[in-house]
Amino acid sequence: MATLYDTRIEINGVDYGICGIDVGNSRVKIHHKDVFLSFPYDKEWKKNVQHHFRDHVSSRYLIGLSSVNPKQTTAIVKVIQRIPGHQVLNAHSLLMRNEQLLNFGTVENVGIDRLLGTIGAMGDSAPPLITVDCGTAVTVNAVSKDRVFLGGVIFAGLGTQLFGLSKQTAAIPEMKYAPPTTHLGVNTQQCLMAGVTASVIGGIVHTVKALQESVFQGKSVPVVLTGGESAAILDGLTSEGLKVVQHQHLVTDGIMSLIANAPRPDLQDSIIGKLPN
Repeated sequence: MATLYDTRIEINGVDYGICGIDVGNSRVKIHHKDVFLSFPYDKEWKKNVQHHFRDHVSSRYLIGLSSVNPKQTTAIVKVIQRIPGHQVLNAHSLLMRNEQLLNFGTVENVGIDRLLGTIGAMGDSAPPLITVDCGTAVTVNAVSKDRVFLGGVIFAGLGTQLFGLSKQTAAIPEMKYAPPTTHLGVNTQQCLMAGVTASVIGGIVHTVKALQESVFQGKSVPVVLTGGESAAILDGLTSEGLKVVQHQHLVTDGIMSLIANAPRPDLQDSIIGKLPN
């Protein structure tokens, strides 16, 4: 049975597959067919992207590019444009032309990753629904039955809380997140891990329940969880009685849904022209 990932699109006599690239705050994520790659912004990330598309990809792709990180956007476009055969599309441009997938309602200045994540979620779950994206920031987002993006909340993720505490206090060192082994810490590290975990889980549970009560009139709507830190809190959310479905690739699925549903003229108008070296 064909899926979204099997979509083929012909433009000017050339047959393309579809691919989504999510340029995030801490890493770039690439998704096509059954391939999902995630590269942190280290000194090798551009080489890794180039190596993948040059040496491990046999098809031509329409590559939808979404970014919340302007600094890295130009770099990755240049990397891909050096490899013949692919076309890079501006996902924001496609999104603005595609209100049948998601209507923006009255919201303003919403991060494109939040919007694309809700589109990705609606590929598997019929609206109304709530998405929860756990990364550098945690975002909780609500979509109505009529595919209107209603808004949501944003707060700091696990790693961001730890980083902020290390920078704003003299006695707390910088450390990476590790799942807590106890609810009651007996040293600084245990206290921090238990605290930031409780903060994120509690914030999500409180927000979801408040949205279900105030926005969805007490109805229990689907809650779709995604993001690099989602695995660390999934069990905690479940133990709090929250019914969630985890989906690893909401944003890139949203990008590919945009491409698959866009009219040909919109696709052509959204192609990013050759950038100067």
